[in-house]
Amino acid sequence: MEKDDQWAHRHEENDAHCHFFVKGSIHIATRVRARSGEIFDEDLELLDCMAKEAARLLDAAGEASISLSDLGIHAVSVVIAKLLRVPSGRIGSYIKFLRSMAAQTYESQKLSYGLILLDAKKREASAVLEFDNKRFKRLTDGFSTALTLDRNGSIVDIVSLTPRRENKNSSLGRPWWLSALADTSARKGGMGMALTRGGDILVVYGRELLFSQRVGEWRIWRHKSILGAIQDSWRVKGRKGKLERVLAMLYKVALDLSFRRSGGLLVVAESRAKAWKLVSSENDLIGAESRTDAERALDGRLASANVLTLDRRVLADLASLDGALVIDRTGKLIAYGAMVRSAGNSREQGARTRAAEGASKLGLAIKISSDGGIAVFRKGRKVLSL
Repeated sequence: MEKDDQWAHRHEENDAHCHFFVKGSIHIATRVRARSGEIFDEDLELLDCMAKEAARLLDAAGEASISLSDLGIHAVSVVIAKLLRVPSGRIGSYIKFLRSMAAQTYESQKLSYGLILLDAKKREASAVLEFDNKRFKRLTDGFSTALTLDRNGSIVDIVSLTPRRENKNSSLGRPWWLSALADTSARKGGMGMALTRGGDILVVYGRELLFSQRVGEWRIWRHKSILGAIQDSWRVKGRKGKLERVLAMLYKVALDLSFRRSGGLLVVAESRAKAWKLVSSENDLIGAESRTDAERALDGRLASANVLTLDRRVLADLASLDGALVIDRTGKLIAYGAMVRSAGNSREQGARTRAAEGASKLGLAIKISSDGGIAVFRKGRKVLSL
C-alpha cells in the first residue's frame, strides 16, 4: 500500500472514519461514532490500527495463510503497550499464549489463567515466561492467583489476588469475580489479563475491564459512556438520584451475567403498578399467597430487599433464573424468575428478546444472551447493543 492510498479522518468531534485501499480496487472502511462528547484519542488510534491490520491481512492473502482470529491482536497490543511502555510484540505474544490455552485442557478440564503485567523492570526478575512449558499451564487460575511479569517479560512472582473493599455506589465496571485481579494489578501499578474457562480473554486496567475478546471479537469497554447511554434512554441526565444508581447497579449485574454466560433479563418498571401489570402471572410476584412454603420463606427475606443494598452476586443468581428479575424505579424487588408479557409473536426473535421488548414499553429492559451479548430496550425498541 502506498502512503497516499490510506487516510484517517475525523469528520466531527464525535465522528471519525478510516479508509484503506488494498490491491487495487479492494478497500477497507471503518467508522467510529461517539453518542455524546468527543471520541477518545485511544479509540481513534485503535480504529486506525484495526483498519491497517485488516488491510495487511488482506494484502497477504494468497501469498500465505491468514487467520481472522488474529485480527485485532496487534491493534489492541499497540494500545496496551502505550499504557505500560512495553513493546507491542510482547503484549501480542501474551494474548496469543492465552488464546492457545483456551483450546487446551488439563486433566480434561478447561483452563483459566491470570497474568499481571508490570510497568517496571525488576532486578530480581527471573527468566522469561516459557509459553510451551507444561508446568505453566495450570500454574494460576486468574481468580485467586496470577503470574506477574515485568516490562521485559521476566517472571517476577506468583501472587494471591485480593480485591479492595468496594462501595455499593461504586461505578467501577467489571464482573465481580474479576475484582481481585483488577484491584491487585492496579495496586501493583500494572495491568491484568485473564483467560476464562469459557475461552474469553479479559484485560483490566485502572481497576476496570478495558478490553475483552470472545468468539474472536474484540471490544473496548467505555463504562462511563455505556452507562450514560443507558441513563439517557430514560432521560436521567446530570442527577445523582436513586434511579441513576439503580441503573448503574443493573449494568454491573449485566456484566456479571454476560461474562459467566448464564443469560438473564433485568427489568425496571416505571412504577410498582406497571411492574405488577407486566408480570404475566400473579404467582410470580414476591409474596404471592399461591407460592409454595419454601418460596414464601425466601420471599420474606426478599420482600424488603433493594438492588442498591442486596449483594450483586445474589442479584446475578436471581437474574439467571428462567424468566425476568423485575424491580421498580426505586430498586425494590417485585419478582424473580418471572414470565413477562412479550411483544408480538415473531419467529424471527427469541423469547427473551420478545419479552425484553414488551417489558420495555412499561420501563427499561436489559437482556443478556447466553453467548454474553447485552442489549438494552426502552419503549419497545433496542437503544443499545454490546
